[in-house]
Amino acid sequence: MSRVAVEPIERVSIVDSIAERLRDRILSSDLPEGYQLRQETVAEEYAVSRMPVREALRQLEAQGLVVFHSHRGAVVSRLEPDEIEELYDLRALIETDLIRRAAPLAGPEDHRACEAALEASEAIYEQRDVGRWGELNWLFHEAMYKPAGRARSLSLAQTLNFNTDRYIRLQLSLSDVAIGRTKGEHRAMFEAYCAGDGERAAELLLAHLVHARDALMSHLRKR
Repeated sequence: MSRVAVEPIERVSIVDSIAERLRDRILSSDLPEGYQLRQETVAEEYAVSRMPVREALRQLEAQGLVVFHSHRGAVVSRLEPDEIEELYDLRALIETDLIRRAAPLAGPEDHRACEAALEASEAIYEQRDVGRWGELNWLFHEAMYKPAGRARSLSLAQTLNFNTDRYIRLQLSLSDVAIGRTKGEHRAMFEAYCAGDGERAAELLLAHLVHARDALMSHLRKR
């Protein structure tokens, strides 16, 4: 009985580990848009069979980072500017609702978790560690939204963030002004959140997302 219980846990761990490593490589552009992910090549690279690789790629497909084509197999997804803009618009709809609900419900422990995530993100911005910008940006946003108790909305918000992560890094890397603005907007949101003012926090979050979207769209459309 114990053998039956242990094997699935080990298998899921391998799948999740492969998915996480591939996700990091996609988000850092080590695996660029349009790159073909051959299952046998990935399996050899990570010294595993093709089965966990296939399942890991399906996870990434569900997150919008990979698409499957009938003749090419799995390919790193490519988003057009209009699609990226739509993702930001969806984020605005879902995340403003989450923070509006969460702020009045958040307690001291939630505030401490948010502050810790905020300080970690600020430190990583200063270090210019581009590889972790998107990750810590999401951890801060996630910490603010959790008290809303809206698991499905939070899951959707996370998927949207996975899809915009590589573009968040691009937007932040455009200039020091972008980083300074992001830090200031995060601090203002945090203060409204800790005051329990969901409406103000939602208003600030919306402005934050619009600023990020517009700066990124301007850059992408000039390329």
